Amino acid sequence: MQDSLAATQIALRVLTAITENRLPDPSDVVALHRYAGAQPEGIDLDELACTVIQKAMNRRDEGGAARRGPD
Repeated sequence: MQDSLAATQIALRVLTAITENRLPDPSDVVALHRYAGAQPEGIDLDELACTVIQKAMNRRDEGGAARRGPD
């Protein structure tokens, strides 16, 4: 869960920078690429950040289901 939370926070910082017409921190961009894994060449940073958030939420949901057990 902690990994998913950190990835979401990084993605939100990148989206905030883009929204404010600033360049995101390069280390945040590197972290997004690491977390997202293989992505199509030339993907926009905003799309990458959204992909990371979706991936983090899916991992969080899977972790919660594993802790709760079968229905």
